[in-house]
Amino acid sequence: MNYKLFNIYHSFLYKKWYLLLYLLLLFATIVGVMMVITYTQTKDERFRIGLVDNDQSSETRLILKSIGDGKSIGNNLELKQMPEHKAERLLKQNKLDGYFVLDKGMTDSFYKYGTLPISVYTYDKSSVRSVVIYQLTDSVYSRLMLSMGGIKSYKVLYPEASREEMLEMMTDMLFIGLNRNGAFDEQPVRLYNSYAYYTVSAIFISIYLFYLSLFSVLKMNQEHALLDRLSLLRFSIEKLTFARSIVTLFYTISFTVFMLLISNMMMNYKFEYYNLQTLIMIMVIYLILISGLLFFIECCFTGMLNILFKAILTIVIILFSGATIPSVYFKGHNDFLYEQPFSYIFNQLVELLLNNYLIDQPGYLWLYLVLSVLTAFIIWVWRYRR
Repeated sequence: MNYKLFNIYHSFLYKKWYLLLYLLLLFATIVGVMMVITYTQTKDERFRIGLVDNDQSSETRLILKSIGDGKSIGNNLELKQMPEHKAERLLKQNKLDGYFVLDKGMTDSFYKYGTLPISVYTYDKSSVRSVVIYQLTDSVYSRLMLSMGGIKSYKVLYPEASREEMLEMMTDMLFIGLNRNGAFDEQPVRLYNSYAYYTVSAIFISIYLFYLSLFSVLKMNQEHALLDRLSLLRFSIEKLTFARSIVTLFYTISFTVFMLLISNMMMNYKFEYYNLQTLIMIMVIYLILISGLLFFIECCFTGMLNILFKAILTIVIILFSGATIPSVYFKGHNDFLYEQPFSYIFNQLVELLLNNYLIDQPGYLWLYLVLSVLTAFIIWVWRYRR
């Protein structure tokens, strides 16, 4: 490969530096706007719940002690004990998402009738947060019933037990019952922050569009007359396209690193740096696939076919990767769209940045990658021997 080919494109960008600046500003602005919206819309995601004890029995005091600040029941919960008038006032001011009231006579009602009168008050009845609070109520109620049932059985079986023994047993039963893992999981109800999700989408799409735009801009340096003359020389068009791909890839890598660093600083992602290797691998696969497919299209098709295949690739990445339409909607309806490599790459990027979570890497991903490289190599050899 003649390194002068790379110099052709670098000198072109040097002369037309404003084109590169326009591209950078365009895509940085789009992603920047999404990041700013996400940053300003981000709220404290904790559920603020009040606890009111109107029964004031030793059992209810043990219940409140067992529940504590809510960490034993579920994540992102903030529970505070308070008088009912204060809870009502804070709820009206939207400083609480809801509050539980352990009604007066609750303990006596349980021992007499086997029920636990617990009242629940929420800011509204239909929001997701209210649904979650009622889900929490069902979870806590069922666990309290199990624990209190054990306490009642103990009292029946051991009527001679002292008050101190009863309190010790009640404490053990309540702590065991209320500290079970997984009794309240809000994840099935709560979704990703939509702004954060679509900010990652904007980054994912902008990387591809930046590559495609710069790849097309660099082609402006290839006059038709020059291409006609070069076509007479063996393998010259392929060398020129390869050089253009490498130069574009270099600038796209720089753009990708810049966007990920800035977004991580502004968005306060849950991403941890021990997963950096996975993030790099995902982005490398993404860029290799983009480069290989566009190189293949550029070498094999001209005119309207060239435009058509680039449009198809753009639609697949923007619409069917999950960046615009969540890929879960394709599951069971169109397995090809659900399992195509760009879908996995985007979903892994979302999970890494928003949850610091790794998903299983499908075996077909490497198959797609090997097929892409093999196809490009076969075309390269075929064009060379033509």
